[in-house]
Amino acid sequence: MIIFGHRGAPGYPRFGENTAVSFRKALEWSATGLEFDVRRCADGQLVVIHDETIDRTTNGRGRV
Repeated sequence: MIIFGHRGAPGYPRFGENTAVSFRKALEWSATGLEFDVRRCADGQLVVIHDETIDRTTNGRGRV
C-alpha cells in the first residue's frame, strides 16, 4: 500500500499543514511520500502553500 501525507499531517493542528514538522511526522507515521502545493509569490519566490491566499493559514490577508 502507498500512503501519502497530504500536506504533511494536517489533521494534527499543532503541526500545521505544509510545515517541516508536519512532513516529518507524516514520514515517522509510515507515509510513503508527501503531497504538497508550490506557488510562486508576486516577487518570484516559490512557497509551499495550498491556498491562493494566506487568509486561512496565517494571521494575514491577501494573495500569495
